[in-house]
Amino acid sequence: MIPSGMFIAGAIRQSMEAGESAGRAAVRTARDARGRADIQQGDIERLFMITEALWEFLKEERGYTDAELIRKIEAIDMRDGKLDGKVAKQPNLACPSCRRTMIGKHTVCLYCGTAVERSPFER
Repeated sequence: MIPSGMFIAGAIRQSMEAGESAGRAAVRTARDARGRADIQQGDIERLFMITEALWEFLKEERGYTDAELIRKIEAIDMRDGKLDGKVAKQPNLACPSCRRTMIGKHTVCLYCGTAVERSPFER
């Protein structure tokens, strides 16, 4: 028969070890999430620079103005009837062959197998 004090001490030790292991896993998960967020932030910064460079080309080469760009941005923003800084979500497309609703961003109809072209601007 195991004395109850030894059993409790063993259980506490196992619980502490499991807690330490879970803690290490949580730290690793948080570190991974920070790493992914840093990568995404870098991607956003690069896209911002590319967008700014393209806009400068258009201003210099074609004579567009900032006011024209702002009007275009607002027109795109208002496509869903709300000036909220977000692009309107596009409705799901219908398969050109079977007319069933295409789910998500699939490029092949899940129902009949027809290949469907998607816009590169689709979100």
